[in-house]
Amino acid sequence: MQRRRHGGSAARLSLVLALSGSLALSCSPVAAFADPQSDLDAAREQLSQIGAEYQSLQQELLDVTAQVEETQTRILETTDELQSAQDLLASNISSDYKSGGAKLAQVILGATDFNDLISRVFYMDKVSTAQADAIEDVRTLKAQLEEQQTEQKQRLADAQAKVNEQAANQQAAQSLVNSLSEEVRQELQTAAESDETLASGIQSAKDAETGVSERPITGNTNNAGNAGNNDSGQDTSTDTSNGTNGNTNNNGTTGGNTNNNGGTTNTTPTPDPAPSTPSTPSTPSTPSGGSTNTGSSSNGGSANYSSPISYALAMEGQPYVWGGDSLADGGFDCSGLVCYAYSCIGVSLPHNSGSLRSYCQKYGYYTTDISQLQYGDLVFWSGHVAFYVGNGMVFGATTFGQPAGYGQISWYGTPLGGGRP
Repeated sequence: MQRRRHGGSAARLSLVLALSGSLALSCSPVAAFADPQSDLDAAREQLSQIGAEYQSLQQELLDVTAQVEETQTRILETTDELQSAQDLLASNISSDYKSGGAKLAQVILGATDFNDLISRVFYMDKVSTAQADAIEDVRTLKAQLEEQQTEQKQRLADAQAKVNEQAANQQAAQSLVNSLSEEVRQELQTAAESDETLASGIQSAKDAETGVSERPITGNTNNAGNAGNNDSGQDTSTDTSNGTNGNTNNNGTTGGNTNNNGGTTNTTPTPDPAPSTPSTPSTPSTPSGGSTNTGSSSNGGSANYSSPISYALAMEGQPYVWGGDSLADGGFDCSGLVCYAYSCIGVSLPHNSGSLRSYCQKYGYYTTDISQLQYGDLVFWSGHVAFYVGNGMVFGATTFGQPAGYGQISWYGTPLGGGRP
């Protein structure tokens, strides 16, 4: 009997110790028993999802940027055609008004015989028909221009919506990365070297720091949906009095340029000494999901302040602003940055990528062989233009929601060619 009581006491003691141990475990902080590998796996999965979405958004933004630029090219062409048609019609009407009925008298009195008279009257009727056609051309072109401007407004609205999505993606990535321990961040950075989707998620978190995606895509300009910038190289429809959209830009801009809110004229950067060829910086994740360089010419060069590219490089970090070609606009679009850089050396160029390409073909140097490009030349795609910096890389105002910076030629598709004005 005594042995049985000892056995029962031992059993009860074991049960108490077991319960005490369970209670102690349940009261301990979970973090103290957290599995770093689990944290890493969960963070990697979430960042990869964010990265996949970020890659898709970047590609969509590149596409809509090209579409906006192409639509702008059509608007400019239609505007020119409309002006020519209006000039022709005005000339015809003015000529008819000045000659009055003299033309009909000349037709009748100048006829050598009846058959000649019939021919002359027939010709007069054809002239009237031509005037009627000119009037119809003007009406058609005006309607076409209005349609293109409406289309442009919608494209810009679509671009702004995508930029807003990108900003949300960046904030989500940044919040996730900030919540991780330094050890996990380092592990993720190492894993990203062989995982492009994960690298895009990490890049999204880094891009959030610039705040560019939180800025309106039209900055301080007033070009959205209008005929926009003309081919004279002059900045049109620029509103520098807007005090709501202007932002001081400290996002990696070199040259010490500040975008003042009240439309203050900004001075051209002239650092001393002149910079040498910039080393290739760490580039953002490839929008298309990873592609190899094309146009891998190793042609190099150096930036000096007699070359336009030096002024362009000084704008690194500036926001992408549709219609922007000065700091007063709050940023630059792709052709606007080119216009700005050349204006710094006293050269006026058309503010449109298609018009710039035509200008180089007509007045400057142009080639379809990208390997022949030199440092500082322009590279053209359908709806985009940037400066060539060697080794298959370009510098420029890239797309909505991204700051001016470096990228691979292949990111923007197959280039049409390149050259210089």
